[in-house]
Amino acid sequence: MSFSEVLKETVGKVDGAVSAMVISSDGMPVEEYASEKLINLEDLSAEASAMIKDIGNAAETLGLGEAKEFSIISDKCGIIMRKINKDYYLALIIKPEGNYGKGRFVLKTTIPKIEKEF
Repeated sequence: MSFSEVLKETVGKVDGAVSAMVISSDGMPVEEYASEKLINLEDLSAEASAMIKDIGNAAETLGLGEAKEFSIISDKCGIIMRKINKDYYLALIIKPEGNYGKGRFVLKTTIPKIEKEF
């Protein structure tokens, strides 16, 4: 199954999810799928590297260990990002009324399907 197909399947499993993408930790987009664009995915990718770095530093400072997942919930949408490995993340963009709990679960179960490709 291609990355595009995995991303489409991921979005389809979560009520309110509209897009998903694989992003490198340096902010480069790898693959994306969008049934609807709530936000500019290129902008998300560009900002992701700063978020990943800041959250990693905060987790380290607090003695939490490695940050594996984080989310941003706003008026416009929610973004859940889960680490695939040290260099790549899977992001899911969900409408405000979407099912964030299921989104987290689906990301967690999708990672094993694609991590060997990295």
